[in-house]
Amino acid sequence: MNKTLTITEEEVKKWHLNMPDEMLGAISSRFKLLSEPMRLKILRVLCEQEHTVQEIVTEVNASQANISKHLALMYESGIVSRRKEGLKCYYRIIDESVIYACYLSSKGVVESLQAQLRWVKEIQSR
Repeated sequence: MNKTLTITEEEVKKWHLNMPDEMLGAISSRFKLLSEPMRLKILRVLCEQEHTVQEIVTEVNASQANISKHLALMYESGIVSRRKEGLKCYYRIIDESVIYACYLSSKGVVESLQAQLRWVKEIQSR
């Protein structure tokens, strides 16, 4: 991914104001899909390039049945695509918005932890 994405505060406010209630269920479903750590591990593997199921199994150290189950859910939701080549099945991310969502979430978690650490250090120094 070599894209630069800029989101302005105005765009975020427009999203908030223009979001119909009917979209909230779809957004909630996307967050539910991303709430499973194994699916996040799979996405991390797929971030750079497509991989076979077996490559993903090896990278995340999980069973093929488990990985296949998660890939099927991500495929059905439109996050990944798949292509067959002989006996192998290759997966790749087609909805890059999930990568941005994961980045923004992880950035928020790190910033929150850093603030908590500063607070603990401040308390300890008193």
